[in-house]
Amino acid sequence: MNSFNGYPRPDGTVGIRNYILVASTVQCANNVAIRIAEKTNAVPVVHDFGCMEFEENSNRTELGLIKACENPNVYGVILVGLGCEQIDINTLYNHVKTLNKPVSKVLIQEEGGPKQAIAKGVEYVNKFEEDAKHEKRNTFGMDKLVVGVQCGGSDWTTALAGNTVIGAMTDLIVKHGGSVLMSEVVGFPGSEHVVANRAVSKKVGVEILDMVTELREDYIKQYGQTIEEVNPTPGNKAGGITTLVEKSMGNIKKMGSVPVQGIIQVGEKIPHPGLWVLDCRAQGPDSFVTTAFAMAGAQITAFSTGRGSPLGNAVMPLVKITGNPESFKSLNGIMDFNAGRAILGEDINKVGEDLYEKIIEVASGSKTKSEDNLNFDYTIPRDIR
Repeated sequence: MNSFNGYPRPDGTVGIRNYILVASTVQCANNVAIRIAEKTNAVPVVHDFGCMEFEENSNRTELGLIKACENPNVYGVILVGLGCEQIDINTLYNHVKTLNKPVSKVLIQEEGGPKQAIAKGVEYVNKFEEDAKHEKRNTFGMDKLVVGVQCGGSDWTTALAGNTVIGAMTDLIVKHGGSVLMSEVVGFPGSEHVVANRAVSKKVGVEILDMVTELREDYIKQYGQTIEEVNPTPGNKAGGITTLVEKSMGNIKKMGSVPVQGIIQVGEKIPHPGLWVLDCRAQGPDSFVTTAFAMAGAQITAFSTGRGSPLGNAVMPLVKITGNPESFKSLNGIMDFNAGRAILGEDINKVGEDLYEKIIEVASGSKTKSEDNLNFDYTIPRDIR
């Protein structure tokens, strides 16, 4: 099966979900946004910023909110603000209007307080949900699908099975005209020369090497430590990963065997289908990278986790894959796919084909565990540069 069933959007992209977002413009409005989402089937987007930020950080916060609204999985948006914050709710509102998506705004100070704002937000969501019921899925080719690939909570099985099976899936996605986004730049050191050798041109290869060199320098400049001093994490080490080089060798398995087309920055969209590296150097949890995928327009992410991670995303489903057969059994409330079959002797390419079919199944409407568990994380990445 080399097609999926999704929702056509006015800008030519295709959504695999019809999410209605309740997006907070400032930390002060987070609670109201969450309460609106809890009383409906909407998805909250909250963050710890939106006011008293220097220009660069404020621009990144605004970019994160804009890109959440732009993601093709989003049908409509309710913006929730306080009324005196730095982020201009009217700017966001007008931008979403240009996307031809349903949008409304609620300002807590104008509504008379949280209770009134929650009631107004629920009213808006109910209207959008009723309208969204009339949307029908159509069949689209794989050229309309962008898949992120990520790993977190890794153990010794992640390299041997989890990421290797994702790599086999990557080959199939790209072979059939789709796109794959790989990031985890902080997991490249030690294997950057391998990634560079996979580039479509010498220019792209040099850009990859320069990116990792800058990353190493940034760590020393910002923190006075080398990246090897903080990566692998304690959990990685407990799971059997001993060095960053060892971790990076497993990390890049997610790329499969297809060439790297180039590097894009946070907030940019891919120029054409293929495998791309997203330059997200945010130092911190996996939610930074998965959010960066969503900001780039990815509709879905294949997420490998040996030890187990409940992470989800507010604007795209995460398909949880584990290379550890024991984790698949003990964490069945988290896991969607057992790549540990490869550990037990099944052919990696066959398991990769099954994962490819699983991705299409989810893209066509099947729910993931992260969605069932209401794991709707959205962590706007902050670069260390």
